[in-house]
Amino acid sequence: MIKTIEISSSFDELEGIVDEAEAFFGQCFTDDEKVYTGVLLASEMVTNAIEHGNELVESKKVFIEFYKKDTTVELWVEDQGSGFVRESVSNPLSEEHLFDDGGRGIFLIEKLADKVLYEKEGRRVGVLFNL
Repeated sequence: MIKTIEISSSFDELEGIVDEAEAFFGQCFTDDEKVYTGVLLASEMVTNAIEHGNELVESKKVFIEFYKKDTTVELWVEDQGSGFVRESVSNPLSEEHLFDDGGRGIFLIEKLADKVLYEKEGRRVGVLFNL
């Protein structure tokens, strides 16, 4: 099962993505907690792509891909920004970064997904859930 979506970099698009994610993950998982986790990560990843990747430039696109494979369920989000280096994002739980503005989304994604992959210099991020 594959579903692909392309949106402009506008938070007005986010509600539709949440609905799509809920429908997709609802077909993949019987566990409501897994469905909720998938929806939460989809929302966080698309928000990051709009805000940080594409810097709120509405003419730039965000590409969302949902896959159900034999052993995994995957969500991929790609933006048209300049990318980022994962190692440059500080741990938001460390004492010196507790009050920083950024970094919590990536931390959340990495804690809740079974696997996270960064591609295309950080412009494309994938989360995998084991079935």
